[in-house]
Amino acid sequence: MMADTDAARRSAPLLSSARRATARLSAAAAVAGLALAFIGLNAPSAGAAEPGDVSVSIATDPQLGPGQNLSVTVTLTNSGATATEPGSIEVVLDPDRITTRDELDAWLDGPSDEEDDPDDGPSVTVDAPGLAPSTNTTLTAAIPAASVGLTGSEWGARGIAATYTAGDAEVAEGRGTVTWYAGEPVPVTPVAVAMSMTAPVGTTGVLTGSELAQLTRPGGLLKRQLDGVVGRDVTIGIDPMIIASIRLLGTSAPESAVAWLDELAALDNETFPLAWADADLAVQAQAGLTQLLGPTSLDYAIDPANFSGETATPTPTPTTPESTATDSPAAEPSSSDAGVRSTDAPTPAPGSTEAPPTESPTASPTAGIPTIQPTLADLLSWPYTATNIAWPDSGTVAAPDPAVFAANGLTTTIMSSSDLAEPSTTTPRAAAVANDGDALVALADDRLSSALSAAVGSLTDLEWRTAMDQVAALLAVASTEGDTTSAVLAALDRGWPNSTRLPDTLDALAQLAWAAPAPLLTSLGSPAASVAIADVGEPADRVAVVPPLLQDEASLTAFSSALTDPAVLTGRERNEVLALLSIGWIEQPAPWAKALAEHREASVATLNSVSVSPSSSVLVVGSPTAIPVTIKNDFTSAVTVHVEATPSNGRLVVDNGVDVTVEAGSSSSVKIPVSAQVGSGTVGLTIALTSASGVAIGQPYTVVANVHADWEGIGAAILGTLVVLFFGFGVVRTIRRRRRERAAAENVADEPVADDPGAEVDPSDARDTAADVGTGAGTGASEPDDVVTDADAQNSDFPHSEPDDVVTADEPEQPRG
Repeated sequence: MMADTDAARRSAPLLSSARRATARLSAAAAVAGLALAFIGLNAPSAGAAEPGDVSVSIATDPQLGPGQNLSVTVTLTNSGATATEPGSIEVVLDPDRITTRDELDAWLDGPSDEEDDPDDGPSVTVDAPGLAPSTNTTLTAAIPAASVGLTGSEWGARGIAATYTAGDAEVAEGRGTVTWYAGEPVPVTPVAVAMSMTAPVGTTGVLTGSELAQLTRPGGLLKRQLDGVVGRDVTIGIDPMIIASIRLLGTSAPESAVAWLDELAALDNETFPLAWADADLAVQAQAGLTQLLGPTSLDYAIDPANFSGETATPTPTPTTPESTATDSPAAEPSSSDAGVRSTDAPTPAPGSTEAPPTESPTASPTAGIPTIQPTLADLLSWPYTATNIAWPDSGTVAAPDPAVFAANGLTTTIMSSSDLAEPSTTTPRAAAVANDGDALVALADDRLSSALSAAVGSLTDLEWRTAMDQVAALLAVASTEGDTTSAVLAALDRGWPNSTRLPDTLDALAQLAWAAPAPLLTSLGSPAASVAIADVGEPADRVAVVPPLLQDEASLTAFSSALTDPAVLTGRERNEVLALLSIGWIEQPAPWAKALAEHREASVATLNSVSVSPSSSVLVVGSPTAIPVTIKNDFTSAVTVHVEATPSNGRLVVDNGVDVTVEAGSSSSVKIPVSAQVGSGTVGLTIALTSASGVAIGQPYTVVANVHADWEGIGAAILGTLVVLFFGFGVVRTIRRRRRERAAAENVADEPVADDPGAEVDPSDARDTAADVGTGAGTGASEPDDVVTDADAQNSDFPHSEPDDVVTADEPEQPRG
């Protein structure tokens, strides 16, 4: 039997038209009497609850057979602000068999006419107490086996209604189902169940050791998930982030996590990988990405000390995300004063088509903890049954999405029947094709998936019984529709409440006589029905989140070119983006908005973590000189930048910039060579930082330089030049004069010979003439350095060297040639 658990359909009383007419007449009479007795009083009596404030839900065992009482548990709830009067609850069994999905939906949705009112079936009435506001009570009503009246009837689902009456008015009604089964052979429908094995949503994209210890301990979420599927035919989509997070811890991984990983590897279930961190594939496709996102590096999260063997070759890491480079608008770094994200260490994932990493040595089996430092390929490796399945969330797929998934190697899409353009009038089967046969689909029955998920998440026995009643009825209807060869798929919700009902639910499902567990991948081999996907998809505000995330990632990738190891930043950023796109955030809009805002602040702070420290104006006197500049690095890794200065005018000339490496969390000063020109005044000196590849790092900063031209130096240079020219001119003039005087002396010495070649020369006359020439007598000429007089010759202290071109008195006359 199925209780009234859908609040959207059953929060208001479900009354038949006849009963509603009776209620209106009774209410009118009551109001008339009150009006006559109490003129002017128009408020309802204290014991009259408003319609819609009271609800009824029912639960019973899913299966009813001959000789069994129909025992029904009824929960009466008053959610209003007014107390209810004591009344009664009537439980009625509708003996008519429900054979189609439309009939089942119509019954559970409530009566639309008198034909839906099961007044002719067996019934039982129990008293109901009055309820205070915001309280509830649980009652039990049983129809004796002798009164059930279904012996000899066909097996199948029947409807049950419970009506609450207070005074003369029917206040609320709840509906459910029970399946009559007398033990005869019945058609059996194969049922495939798909569930995700995921961790609670986060923002880092990697699980820490403490988180893994909590999740894998006895009673932990991952431990409950794993224990619930052991020995049960369930197809599991595994978040590769969980496996990689355990492996990258090496010897420091918690014992419970290592044991959990070993147990997972020992499962016989069908498995396939989800996207990293269960990232939403549909929102990526609808945001325009042609290449789905996957992890690029996990080296930043690995401590080599946790691995005893030799280190494997690190996984090559692209410096530019392919998806953001081709599918998102170009991004520019932005500024903020928010805090800086840390890069301290605490697949291909589905949808990722990034180049596979090169093979590297490994000393570990396919599952388990590696003994050497692993590469990305080592961390993502797992013996999945299939790797070609995409599983977006129900109700989010748009018609073009499967083509995007297929282009990324995900050729089969698990999607909900709620994603179809037209609802099915029969039970949807798992094997289907969409988009004119171009897209392979594993179609999940939305109603069955919701009911089974409600059972798994139940926190009370009554909730669980209510959900399982609906599961049994849905599958009973599926088995009466005639197709018992094609499997039905139930896809469990991604969210995991604090419930231990998974094994109970799967066991109860397997015990139904008209249902048989079936593996999903095998079920997809059945003949496929053609379906049309509704072109609705994700909400626009969710899709709008993706481009800014990718723009920030592109900016951070550019910034990482200043790092020695860009993967310290780029690998971490990609995993954080994937974590923020997790499907689990869909049900938590407010926390998700907060997480997105914090990520944005951290991204901006990282982009501004390397900067030029502010300084006062600089006085430039003289040339050349150097201007000091301080570079501050608030990032968690060392950066290498090129410092360049650009003057605002020609008063200052800047030489080449300088390179500097600044350690994490520190500052470093450099000096930029400059030269002042002849002009004086203010110069704006813009300091800019770039990486080795020319990417701008941080924001430019302008330093004011007050330039005082070096007039003293310029004047001294001019004066020195004039002095050099003056003395140089004097030296040249003197040398030229001496040369002329020497030539004149030679001419004087030669005159007698020239006048009378045959005359004899008196030696004394020659000496006198020579003496006259040597002393400059009568000429005013200075004495040449190379002329020796008689007096000098007679001085023993004077060097006895005579010029070649001077003829002395003791030297005979040489013939002229």
